[in-house]
Amino acid sequence: MPDTEDQRPVIPADWPNADCSMFIHAAGLRWHVQRAGRGPVALLVHGTAGASHTWRDVLPRLTPRADVLAVDLPGHGFTTGATPDQLSLHGMTAALADLLRTLGVAPVIAAGHSAGAAVLLQLASSREVAPRSIIGVNSALVSLNPLGQLFLPFSRALADLAPLRSVVGAVMESGTIARALLRSTGSTLDPAQEARYVALLTSGERVTAALRMMARWDLPALVATFPSIVQPVTLIHSRNEPWVPWDDLMASTRTLPDRTVVDVTPAGHLIPDEQPARVAAVITAALDALAARPG
Repeated sequence: MPDTEDQRPVIPADWPNADCSMFIHAAGLRWHVQRAGRGPVALLVHGTAGASHTWRDVLPRLTPRADVLAVDLPGHGFTTGATPDQLSLHGMTAALADLLRTLGVAPVIAAGHSAGAAVLLQLASSREVAPRSIIGVNSALVSLNPLGQLFLPFSRALADLAPLRSVVGAVMESGTIARALLRSTGSTLDPAQEARYVALLTSGERVTAALRMMARWDLPALVATFPSIVQPVTLIHSRNEPWVPWDDLMASTRTLPDRTVVDVTPAGHLIPDEQPARVAAVITAALDALAARPG
């Protein structure tokens, strides 16, 4: 159901890069988008339960070189009006493609954190407004660590049973589990950024969207398309990343025809927060490589 004026979330005054925030209607959604800079379009996509603040310190580093577009995915951040189908990998990708068409942009390069990398690779495999180069940061292209593998079937039940969602929502609202989840990423956040993640992870609506997203994520089908993805794909990853095991990610992406791996060990799951300068440098280098290509 579309959101009404009094249901729409308000962007906090201290939200990172709030001065370049705007709202766009596309695919039946009211999207929160941040846009700044000039040059080729660079798309930034966060992961599950995240939002545009993931790119807090990456976005301003890119604006001298690119027209940077950071989006809140359906059901996440300040984007509202998502249907359950739009929280599946195919549905989310189709909605994002519609947003890009509405904006009249075709990203030259795109970077996705965690599940955001899966969205971008799905976009590439569908060949709709596909970027010419893709950067995956802590790419969630495999089953998560053992805790995540146990939680996935549970998420499918939670996604469809309102009473269970209510119980989980009540527990999450305390913030205890949210902070424990953040600690499990292996990343250290400053207090302001930690508070933003906790706020998202203690929102019943956003938690429900994340659960429904996890329940509808078909990674094996996506991985099967990898041999047909012609764009260069750069994976920024850490060997001690606790959520997406290095060896599993290397195995699942071995069929990508043009894969480059950038090892940023040591780092946890929230690399854009820990190493924003390194992430921005990889994206800039990829832009340079595209500019140097004939045609």
